[in-house]
Amino acid sequence: RHQLKGTTTEVIEIIPPYVQTHLMGEHQANDPNAMPLDEFITEVMDILSNQPTVEEVIVERCKPLRFAAESGNMDTMFQTLNPSTSR
Repeated sequence: RHQLKGTTTEVIEIIPPYVQTHLMGEHQANDPNAMPLDEFITEVMDILSNQPTVEEVIVERCKPLRFAAESGNMDTMFQTLNPSTSR
């Protein structure tokens, strides 16, 4: 963003959740905990269509993690993502 400031290039950050793709192998592509790719694409395109000036696209599934610090839920989110870690 900083390098493109003052140019006509627009940068939109898209924050992806864990998505069902073959990027990390067959397990990810079939993992029920991963967001189906078509749902992710549909939600991103809907956000871009309805909010054309948005600088950051955050699908609903990503919001709890994205805003964990701001909402005071960082410890809870950490434990959710790392259930075998005890404090």
